Amino acid sequence: MPMHTHILENIHALLDFNNVSKEKNERVKIFSQLFSLPLQTSENVLNGEQVPNKKLLKQIADKFEVDALWLLEN
Repeated sequence: MPMHTHILENIHALLDFNNVSKEKNERVKIFSQLFSLPLQTSENVLNGEQVPNKKLLKQIADKFEVDALWLLEN
């Protein structure tokens, strides 16, 4: 299991909590728009193929008003 699985789970939990579509392509598109990311990068992050960098983690935390450390916790 990748070390960053909990980060991925927390990101998806935030998206779910904020009623972002669970349909894969729509979720990728919305995530991409929210954080001004290329679609491929968004897809990679949401599929767990790419770990978000510190800047993106901070943007996610700020956007959803959570502590950035929470994203990193199990």
